Amino acid sequence: MTERSSPHADIQCSVNRRQALAATAGAGVLSCLPLGKLPFTSQSAPGGLMSSAHAAPASPSAPALPHWLTLLGTSEQGSRDYAPEIEGTLPADLSGVLYRNGPGLFERDGYHKQHLLDGDGLVQRLSIRNGRAHYRNAFVQTPRFVAEQAAGRYKHASWTTRRPGGMLSNLMGGGIESQAGVTVYPVHGKIAARDESGHTFFVDPRTLATTGQQKVSSLSGGYKAHAKLDPATNEWILAGQGFGPSMSLKVTIYRPTLEKVREFSFDAPRQVYIHDFLATKSHIVFVLHPCHFSPFGFLAGMRSFSDSLTFNAEDGTVLAVVPKDGGAPRFFDVPGSFMWHALNAFEDKGEIIADIVAYDEPDHFIGDAPLFKTLMTGETGNAAFPGTIRRYVASLETGKAREEILDSGNHEFPMTDPRAQLERHRIGYFACGGVGGINSGIKRMDMQTGATQLFDFGAEHVQVGEPVFAPRDERSGAMDDGWLIAQCLDAKTERTFFAVFDAQTVDAGPLAKVWLTHHMPISFHGSWVGSA
Repeated sequence: MTERSSPHADIQCSVNRRQALAATAGAGVLSCLPLGKLPFTSQSAPGGLMSSAHAAPASPSAPALPHWLTLLGTSEQGSRDYAPEIEGTLPADLSGVLYRNGPGLFERDGYHKQHLLDGDGLVQRLSIRNGRAHYRNAFVQTPRFVAEQAAGRYKHASWTTRRPGGMLSNLMGGGIESQAGVTVYPVHGKIAARDESGHTFFVDPRTLATTGQQKVSSLSGGYKAHAKLDPATNEWILAGQGFGPSMSLKVTIYRPTLEKVREFSFDAPRQVYIHDFLATKSHIVFVLHPCHFSPFGFLAGMRSFSDSLTFNAEDGTVLAVVPKDGGAPRFFDVPGSFMWHALNAFEDKGEIIADIVAYDEPDHFIGDAPLFKTLMTGETGNAAFPGTIRRYVASLETGKAREEILDSGNHEFPMTDPRAQLERHRIGYFACGGVGGINSGIKRMDMQTGATQLFDFGAEHVQVGEPVFAPRDERSGAMDDGWLIAQCLDAKTERTFFAVFDAQTVDAGPLAKVWLTHHMPISFHGSWVGSA
């Protein structure tokens, strides 16, 4: 474990100083070398339902990605419904449904999404019971999807891709609307699909038919894709941000009946893009990393939202900590890094302990030739910086915070037993290996001792997504007793499979693989709903 100090760690900066700052404005990788140095051979662009044949050709000087990796950004037809093949033996007492969400459609009428992180939401349902499995998927029927499906062309911009028609067509941002393609949450009997902005959409737990939506309030503006569910109270905590002359941060908490408990907002000291946040029993924690948003090119129709982001690690990261029932926020300085996803946070003896995955530079996401963009044209790109496991310790008494590096390998998609959320957690699970946000293995880490277990398929063989925890007994079972289910893309067959691990013996490898008959694009997040 190493500790990094902020260049001004001993000073709790004033809000005015931070606002002034905002106004100016591959070591440790597991299992493989960077993609550009692997012995990959050139392949043609992927085909399928919506072929990439009309995409911009790869640069002659850029090494080509292997064909199987480009499938992460190749569209899927949707409306699947069948019993998949099972390799190995599914645990007899594994019973329930895995829901996953991610982008499923990347092109219309020859116009292509520019980034792996963009596309219409496709929810998957994998039910497991008595050693058998059934698979289904369906597109979320957002107003945007329905209108564009009828028109056969894109009518709106998305957060990485401008609307067809050039600058004038994209004035004021190009009419971005939710694609509901990032997260999926089981919330009080409903299955909620969310995106980076806009409304929450509900799908039927069995058929995946879109059944309705929960509209964003005037205060919330737009929730982030990630939310927190308090396992003790069943309260659903959503957070959002609003841009303007200054940035606001917003929190809304719902009862199990989906009635609002409270809602509040406060001014942030900088304008930055955030994707996730943390919560404890008493506080909400926003990680305001130095990923600055400049609205001018975006509003003028010249840049997409993601192309309006810049990262400067020297500006440091600010932790904004606010009481969960509202009140005055406090700000803590830590070294600069970029966070996609949080593991969990809790409070102990006047300190907030927050575990996350973060990058010294998000070169796989923004900047010059990020991998998540070049992958869409079949090229290699930048992904030199690993996602390391980090811990923030913020003292509510002294007003100071520190950062600790718990594991310098490459990680993403942190997961706990959901019953540990907002409380002290013992075990963390991660996708690991590979480069950037494209991983090849699963890691189990004891967050108290640092002991780890690792199973890696190999970066040239399998891409591994988020490991979703499925408790053995949700009501009375021991914490961290259960299984991990990860969606994987296989290089040899170019098909997707779901790998099922015993969560306590990850290093033994998967107990079973549930094989789909086709590939699936990258899927970001999932949730498990157990059945008796």
